[in-house]
Amino acid sequence: MTYRAIIIDDEKWVVRSLVSTIRDQQYFNIIGEAYDGISGMEMIEELKPELAFVDIRIPGMSGLDILNAANTKKLDTLFIVISGYAEFAYAQKAMYHNAIGYCLKPFSKSELMDVMKKAYNILQNRTIKEEPKDKTDEFPSPGIIKVNNKVVRIMLDYIKTHYCDDISIQNLAELCSINSNYASQLFHQEVGETFSSYITRLRIKQAIHLLRNTDMTISAIATSVGYRDYFYFAKVFKKVTGITPSEYRNTPEKYPELSE
Repeated sequence: MTYRAIIIDDEKWVVRSLVSTIRDQQYFNIIGEAYDGISGMEMIEELKPELAFVDIRIPGMSGLDILNAANTKKLDTLFIVISGYAEFAYAQKAMYHNAIGYCLKPFSKSELMDVMKKAYNILQNRTIKEEPKDKTDEFPSPGIIKVNNKVVRIMLDYIKTHYCDDISIQNLAELCSINSNYASQLFHQEVGETFSSYITRLRIKQAIHLLRNTDMTISAIATSVGYRDYFYFAKVFKKVTGITPSEYRNTPEKYPELSE
């Protein structure tokens, strides 16, 4: 599947250079170009491209203003920021405003290919079909978390799909092309708890769901929610709930507060 992309930059030679550099890739078709921020924002709202390349400094509306507006309007477009300015502050601001990548002029083809492939993978993951609502092993919601930051939404989507794997904040940082300290800070800021606390709560909630609604052994449940060591799972389960997995399975009616 090929997705749609637009380029927003006030220098036409930059647009031509970018188009030429990415001509051979199979991920995105360039469907529009804009040479000022206001026209670029209007194009995003009208065409709703899956990806937009946006220069930091453009007339009418800066690249960061566009990212902020898209965030406020809850648009699904992914952003790659392009700039001739190498200061880390620009990259940091771009990531805070939900850019998935930051590329410097003159363009490096390998760098562009890497960030475009990341954008493509993010979009592909969005098309994964959800399990039927009536399946007994359906992933239960840990509570609705509304976050505006697209980078954090990517993290949460990834966790929901890979919660049973051995994942860390470093994995999320690499997924989003940011450093792990910033990923940890951003996650805590947007979600209201640490990554470790969030994934533990997610796993235990799924374990409770399986204990209540399936005949799976407790050992199998531990493995299915990401704990390879049964005894460690039991220890974490008790720390979170105050009881053991066996106690909950034998008398779930005594603990209604743990039910979905």
